[in-house]
Amino acid sequence: MMKNIILIFSLLLSTSLFAQIEGTWNGNIEIPMNKLPFVLHISNKNNGLKATFDSPNQGGFGLEIPEIRFEDNTLYLKHPQMMMNYEGKLENDVINGTFTQGSQSFTLNLTKGKFKRNRPQEPQSPFDYHSEDITFENKEDGINLAGTLTLPKGNGKFPAVVLVSGSGPQDRNEEIRGHKPFLVLSDYFTTHGYAVLRYDKRGIAESGGNYSLATVFDFANDTKAAIEYLKNRKEIDSKKIGVLGHSEGGQVAQIIASEDKSLNFIILMAAPGTTGDEILLYQTKILAEASNLSQSETKEILDENQSIYEIIKRNNDIEKIKLELISYFKSNPNYSTLSDEQINEKSASLSTNWMKEFIQFNPQNYLAKIDCNVLAINGTKDIQVPSVENLAGITKELGVKGNLDIISYDGLNHMFQPAQTGLPDEYGTIETTIEPKVLEDIVKWLNEKVKY
Repeated sequence: MMKNIILIFSLLLSTSLFAQIEGTWNGNIEIPMNKLPFVLHISNKNNGLKATFDSPNQGGFGLEIPEIRFEDNTLYLKHPQMMMNYEGKLENDVINGTFTQGSQSFTLNLTKGKFKRNRPQEPQSPFDYHSEDITFENKEDGINLAGTLTLPKGNGKFPAVVLVSGSGPQDRNEEIRGHKPFLVLSDYFTTHGYAVLRYDKRGIAESGGNYSLATVFDFANDTKAAIEYLKNRKEIDSKKIGVLGHSEGGQVAQIIASEDKSLNFIILMAAPGTTGDEILLYQTKILAEASNLSQSETKEILDENQSIYEIIKRNNDIEKIKLELISYFKSNPNYSTLSDEQINEKSASLSTNWMKEFIQFNPQNYLAKIDCNVLAINGTKDIQVPSVENLAGITKELGVKGNLDIISYDGLNHMFQPAQTGLPDEYGTIETTIEPKVLEDIVKWLNEKVKY
């Protein structure tokens, strides 16, 4: 009997101790010159603790931590594969501790509560305009796409903008690292008199279709369907419909504007003006420099990537691309330690329809055929689609026609945020979603070229 009482007392004591630590905790890993949000979720499962963590800025969520202990008001976490450890003391509802990864240690103090980003520009309902969730059909491909149409207050036929997101599995808000740039754009444009249609990419969120098999030309077909949908809405001025494309969405805008002479305007935000392989090589160079690689190391990587891109550029058959890549990797001493299976996997990851079309895409083939008004903007800190080279590429064909306006923003990154490095890891650490001056300039241009 006494043993049973002791056992029950022990279980109650354990549960009481666990209650102190259960729940969601968040704080910042204090990296030099930066802060990396860290969110810890602790639960009690079968009288034992379980932990997962999120790294919002790095796009990691629900990552399990294999080892967790809570003893003497001290929390111990260990993830052997990530070489990650944490030890923190619970005092006055705060866990004060140290986060270690590899040989580096950083302060990480955790407070209880849900993680909430500071996104001052994110619009909050109720909105001062009409917002309607809609679906439209891409009849050519037989899929339905879901989106949101926002309409200004009042009656009348409004000029309209279709928002087309960049590469990746983007939803209608183009959400990335806690930012929702398309929600911000939509809100700003609509409050200034423009209807806006934004939508989930095919196969993403509420849209049908298969994202993994899609190329830029499939995405262009989806946007064409969005334009046709708008033309059949009585609230829309069908003669004043345009496309705003961000990054890869800029390629979509170029494709459509080169074919559809009824399109009134396009806005190219950080859009390619050079070929896909040139863009990727520049990205590689910048990232290598940021990683403090030597010139010889950087050159070796660039030469290797160039060889890979040449294989992709000269072939239209996916299987042939894969076989040539397998042969290249097997003959390259840098890959001598890889097994046949690993080489096959690496080759397959590069032998996709999307990669083939991206590498082979040449904006000059489309820009030369565009007659509508074009606004092209970029930031000098953009390392994904570098401003100088790509704005020059856009100007090469459009500049002589007199229908192009160019704006280069000093210090803004690929997302049009004020940036220090321009690296993608920085996107989530910046509170601004889109620099307000960019929003103002786009609407000013629309008012001059479209509205009146």
